[in-house]
Amino acid sequence: MPSQKPKSEIVADSPNAVFLNRRELLATAGAAWLVSGCSRDPEPLSSPTVPRSDVPIQITWVGSEQDAESIRRAWAAVDPQPLKIKSLPFSRANEPNWISDLVAEAQRSDLVIYPLLATAELVGAEALVPISDEQFDEMEQELGPFLSAPRNGAARYADEYVAMPLGARLPALLSILEVPDLVSWADYDSWVATELEGQAAEPLADGWAAVMFLWRAVSSISSGWLFTRDDFVPTIQSPPYVEVLTQMAETATRYKSGRLTPDQIWESLQKGEIAGGIGFPTTPMTSETEITISDLPGGGESIRMLLDPFSPVVSVSSHCRQSSASKRLMNWLSGGEGSQLLRREVRMITPTRSAKPSVLATESQAGNPYEKWLVERLTLPVTVPSLQLHSADAYYRSLDEAVGRCVDGQTSAEDALREVAEQWQTLTQRIGKEKQLSAWRRAQGLRA
Repeated sequence: MPSQKPKSEIVADSPNAVFLNRRELLATAGAAWLVSGCSRDPEPLSSPTVPRSDVPIQITWVGSEQDAESIRRAWAAVDPQPLKIKSLPFSRANEPNWISDLVAEAQRSDLVIYPLLATAELVGAEALVPISDEQFDEMEQELGPFLSAPRNGAARYADEYVAMPLGARLPALLSILEVPDLVSWADYDSWVATELEGQAAEPLADGWAAVMFLWRAVSSISSGWLFTRDDFVPTIQSPPYVEVLTQMAETATRYKSGRLTPDQIWESLQKGEIAGGIGFPTTPMTSETEITISDLPGGGESIRMLLDPFSPVVSVSSHCRQSSASKRLMNWLSGGEGSQLLRREVRMITPTRSAKPSVLATESQAGNPYEKWLVERLTLPVTVPSLQLHSADAYYRSLDEAVGRCVDGQTSAEDALREVAEQWQTLTQRIGKEKQLSAWRRAQGLRA
């Protein structure tokens, strides 16, 4: 294990680097956000004190029952309106049919909270109510604009607003040691091998390997993305992507800790079991160790942004029966008074809007260095689609399994990505090429 420098000597050369310690991370950020309701016509927000209704707001929630209970408990502290939440537990890895279950449940709900990659299926099933540009502008004027990346990459689909982003976690370079200037992924590989002596990790566990590969790829490939624009032919087997996976697999051989999740990486950093790597905070700090946070290699201001396909968004169901109540809940979910508790208990929820002075904003983002760094990163305006396709979970699972086999040394990068391209072609033929091409163009902001 490389020796740790005293805290006074820990520095990060990146101008965007900040420090994390236990005291700072125990504070959380609050922001005030506004959301829309079931109709396209703007309505005034209701007062926090409203006539009691015993009719529950029906919510479909893709996530754990534990997180659903956190939402119920926090909401009950500020509003008497009961919630009835249908949880659809799922795993990022090898969880079949959850999107089809989601579409069915959305038809029995007022609100739907779901991962970004399910957007195409829900829109195609006409399960969501879009938000007009005028109403969206009004929402932003009220409590501040959405950050560019979640606004362009998650709120908008088919050239209209269909959702409100609730979270957009991004990976950062984390270290308890001095961080050199890492311009390329080859520089990062060298740093892991020499200065960290293999005591490092990045999210490569099942369910995470695919998005980590995509995060590396989007920082390395400057044009095109995954499919050809005009005829939806996979390009993931082309040399630029093969080079990215080859480098990733080489670095993975240096990690002594194996394939970890972000939770395991964060815990290992705090325990001193690893000295650095890639990830993000998943729990409050439990040690006094200072951790630097800075941009990934290739993370300049001109970089394109990829949101995690499993980033949470909330939409109004086309079967919504309680317009004003649903609006009030959406407003609260996105940062209303008392919802700061959700940031502490539901870790997938993060800032997605620029803070604007408001009676609802009771805490400063300066209290959480990761959130401060994240907000700066989410101001990047250019995003690429996060696999918003029909049967997107099958496309993602195919990539995740192939990347996993490659980093385990079972296959070459070239063979792994060739197999992915073939499986994606088979999926496309089954679903319909024109249908998928339309979804892909819509994910890029076109009406297609």
